[in-house]
Amino acid sequence: MRLIFAVALVAALAVGGATPVLAQDDDTIGAGDQAFNDGDYASALKAWQPQADAGDPDAMTKIGSLYYYGFGVGRSFKHAAEWYEKAAQLGFVQAQFNLANMYYDGNGVDRDRKQAARWYTAAAQGGSAKAQFYLAQMYEEGEGVDENQETALQWYQKAADQEMPAAQYALGNKLINGDHVEADPTKGSDLVLKAAEQKYVQAQILMGQLYWRGKVLPKNLIEAYVWSSQAKDNAKNPR
Repeated sequence: MRLIFAVALVAALAVGGATPVLAQDDDTIGAGDQAFNDGDYASALKAWQPQADAGDPDAMTKIGSLYYYGFGVGRSFKHAAEWYEKAAQLGFVQAQFNLANMYYDGNGVDRDRKQAARWYTAAAQGGSAKAQFYLAQMYEEGEGVDENQETALQWYQKAADQEMPAAQYALGNKLINGDHVEADPTKGSDLVLKAAEQKYVQAQILMGQLYWRGKVLPKNLIEAYVWSSQAKDNAKNPR
């Protein structure tokens, strides 16, 4: 099962405070994106609709997310899934990832882990680090696909190569313990450190344990205390 829960925001969205905004330069932002940033979701929909009708998968995905979150429209997972699928069928990575999430959780569509794996695969092949990570977990657990530890490791590696802390931690932990891979504690601890430096709590906890035990890393009670304290603070105040 997935280790972290994520439902992707609108393509190119970032969260700023309580209100989602489009992460684009003001000089190039479109009318729909500007309206969305201003909280005028009805105008955003009005601007994106003709683009979506003309076959723009980015606009389709954004409309899907309006329905998913109920921004300017009645919230409807069903309509969100329909728009995501239109864009996903056109090869739009963000829509493929969003649609995979919906199949995995059974939102707006029948819960179907095979379909989830299908769309995570498409998004992962398109370069989505989150899709690569989730697909790795599915291969590791045999969810929607035949269990394949080697394939799982390959997808973890691809996500870790994109500096995704959850993947760095997962792969690092496997390398430290020799879990379905030849043990490499040095490489493993380096990956865990990278995740810890990105404030990934589980990695910070593990770094504290590694310094406390003094087996994989030289015993250092000060470092153990520092990492454990950071993990505690970050757990109380998640980003």
